[in-house]
Amino acid sequence: MRTFASLAILALAAASGPALADPMAMDTPVQMNGLETVCTGVGETKDDPKWLSYPVRIEFSNGGAQYLSGATVRISHGAETVGSLDCPGAWVLLRGAPGEYRVDVTIDNSSAKAVDASFRMGSGPQKRIVLRFPDFQPNQ
Repeated sequence: MRTFASLAILALAAASGPALADPMAMDTPVQMNGLETVCTGVGETKDDPKWLSYPVRIEFSNGGAQYLSGATVRISHGAETVGSLDCPGAWVLLRGAPGEYRVDVTIDNSSAKAVDASFRMGSGPQKRIVLRFPDFQPNQ
């Protein structure tokens, strides 16, 4: 009986809480609803010239312009969420259908204070979007 009660409690806890996603693999393109995403920005691999072919680069930083990692990112195209990921790096690269997009980012449950969290996917030089968390202090 005790085993059954323990299993029931575990099942109820799992059903009531959100599932935790595994972080996205670094430097590996992933397709999400027609959107190609890459989590990078750490170490020498961030300098790979192939990353320049992505039309959008989103960076995460604190008030001191230091890169931050571990962002939870949600990308919307119109009213539809087209991608959601946890990035252990400091950049997310995007390639997808032309149009208007919005990105919402949190790091340790802090909302990004972004000058521009909306962008237009298209051709031309890579658009760099820096999302700043001005009050973010890493755990000591």
